[in-house]
Amino acid sequence: MPDRRLWQHHHRDRPGGAEPQGYARAGAVPRMIRSQVVYSRLAAIVREMSDTVARTARSKGLAEGRRYAVAALTGAPRIAAQVQFDASHSYLIRASAAALIDYFAFDLADGDIVVVGDPYSGGSTPQVLTFLAPFFHEGELVLFPAIRAELADLAGEYPGTLHPTASETWQEAIRVTPVKLYRNGVLQRDILRFLLRNSRAADLVRSDIEAIVSALRAAGRNLDTLLRDRGRQAVEGAIDDAIDHGRRLVGTYLSRWNGMERAGATTIERIGSNPIALKLRLSAEGGTLLADFVGSNPQVAEPYNITRWHVRGYVLVAAVAEMLDDVALNDGVLDRLEVRAERGSIVDPILPSATGLSDLVTGHAVAGLVRAMLQGDGDGMAPIDGPAPAIVLFAPIGSREDNPPFALDPGFAISGAGWGSPVLAGHRLLPSAEILEARDGFEVLFRERSPMGAIDVLVRNRRGDLEAAAIVPQRSGHACGALVLVEGDRETPLDCVTGGPIPDGALLRFTYPRYAGDLDDET
Repeated sequence: MPDRRLWQHHHRDRPGGAEPQGYARAGAVPRMIRSQVVYSRLAAIVREMSDTVARTARSKGLAEGRRYAVAALTGAPRIAAQVQFDASHSYLIRASAAALIDYFAFDLADGDIVVVGDPYSGGSTPQVLTFLAPFFHEGELVLFPAIRAELADLAGEYPGTLHPTASETWQEAIRVTPVKLYRNGVLQRDILRFLLRNSRAADLVRSDIEAIVSALRAAGRNLDTLLRDRGRQAVEGAIDDAIDHGRRLVGTYLSRWNGMERAGATTIERIGSNPIALKLRLSAEGGTLLADFVGSNPQVAEPYNITRWHVRGYVLVAAVAEMLDDVALNDGVLDRLEVRAERGSIVDPILPSATGLSDLVTGHAVAGLVRAMLQGDGDGMAPIDGPAPAIVLFAPIGSREDNPPFALDPGFAISGAGWGSPVLAGHRLLPSAEILEARDGFEVLFRERSPMGAIDVLVRNRRGDLEAAAIVPQRSGHACGALVLVEGDRETPLDCVTGGPIPDGALLRFTYPRYAGDLDDET
């Protein structure tokens, strides 16, 4: 249905209840309502892209973990519409698309698909690639369908996406700087071969790339139908109106803090090293939020660094989490935030700093600090952060050529807002005990809520001898949960492990933290 809020925001700003320009007074459908109808079709195309990836991808990271985002961008580039399942992607599709458009300026043709996967080319963590497909209508470049997705493995020191002791980005994955995967609709087999031969999970990576390409091609066909039905001018006008609408909505929401100037700080704790200082000055004016991280810790030789595009997403979601479900995510929403940071700092590192823990640890610290500072006036904002143990398993390194890793995540932290996982945990699906045993080779012995309110899970390895990379984040001098290897009477904490053995038949005990203050024991 057309969204009357578009008209209401224009109407509210005009004295005497005058209709905004473009509205007809008698009989005709108001322009803004027509615009919303067109934009709704565009948003549906973007949602269908997302659904296609979820249905056709083979890897757990995409099909269950939902570690991807999709968007349609204008040539500026501006986000016209975006669907994401966690905070990390908010600015990253636009930033990586900008890197691709800049690199391939005057060298984009119908049928091309260009790719980048580099923390220092608009990215965040390694092994996440952005695929961009320029869409031409009547010979002119109009839009860019885009998909940003985490692939199973791309040649890091250890299989998978977790390397908690990496000191530089090349230990985490290869840097995929801008390349053309398709040129004029023709697959560039040398590029695909390069990606697959630098992966221990070539079949999974190939299948996921095919799913992504299929989603992009379908989006192109749907966009062509939309532009033929409605015309380029109507579509571009609808995008402009939606972006303006998002800007107004978020500006109105953030205006509650106009005139605010606050300073705060927190630390990111790490095992065996000094805490990392995170400093923030937060101010707001004219419905725009400014987050100034000047004075924060210099970048570190560990994977806690977070890129400047990445940190913006966590600040934004921390500020507007309560309203994100009520507004289309587009450039109007993103424009309401400015971030400052010093080059070479923990929140704006330079090559070759590692960034692999920026989602698991650093992003939570950023969001937690922002939320704490914004509720200084007693706004009652519930926490959205909540780090938890993480582990990625694989066959012993060197034992086989094909060694697809898999993340084992049989539970969830309990949100500070009450029951359920924290907002920053994303929208991943929790696998059943049957799936964990039949597909992943781990027998679930129990999975229940403890008397203290935490989620406890015990699983047995039935998959054979394995190795693992694992981390249990730290906060306020305490571990955020627990991850323990149990072999008979011996228990070994897996607080920070790379390549640690997980023998066949051994047990893994997970304790997921409880961040809620009070829970109903009868729930």
